[in-house]
Amino acid sequence: MRKTAKDRISDIVSTLMYKYINFVYRSSKIIYIGFEKIQLPERVSTVFAFWHGDSYSLYPALVGKKLLVITTQDRRGDFISDTCHKFDYDSYRMPDTSNNGGAYVLGLVRAMSEDSSDLAISLDGPLGPYHIPKVFPFAVAYLLKRSVTPISIDIEKKLILKNRWDNFKIPLPYNNITVTFHNIIIPGKNDKAEDFKSIIDQVMKYS
Repeated sequence: MRKTAKDRISDIVSTLMYKYINFVYRSSKIIYIGFEKIQLPERVSTVFAFWHGDSYSLYPALVGKKLLVITTQDRRGDFISDTCHKFDYDSYRMPDTSNNGGAYVLGLVRAMSEDSSDLAISLDGPLGPYHIPKVFPFAVAYLLKRSVTPISIDIEKKLILKNRWDNFKIPLPYNNITVTFHNIIIPGKNDKAEDFKSIIDQVMKYS
């Protein structure tokens, strides 16, 4: 099928994003803390939960994982989805509002019920507020009987887009980047009963 102008633009932008972040990782010192937690062969599938503003810096860190990235159905989601595919990740598109969101959540749960892939979901996305975790990542993990692995990223040299709600970070080449995989969390019935408040309080410490 012939590509539309919109598809061609999306492919160009996602290719540039893909090549740039790979160059940043190749030229930088990358330190992984707690990476061994997700390498254990017996671990259950997990939901990687990260701050929305750190999302661009995370792409290469999970290469080789069978991963489904949750993103939005808007134009920005097109670029994210195409970039994910260049890293051999799958994507699942959802609206960026709660309108009919329940149907998409059920669709996600049905689609993943027989799939062992890990998921990647932003903690405070897609619309913020900044570094205030949503219930969504933990509810999905609970429904799919998956763990949650919070991730935080420290970037020494970066551009911060302060005009965006998430303070989106673009790492610079020849950098020092630390990717921390925090303690794995397994949401239970008690967590669901309190709308995952205790988990959310714990994760907020990783800001």
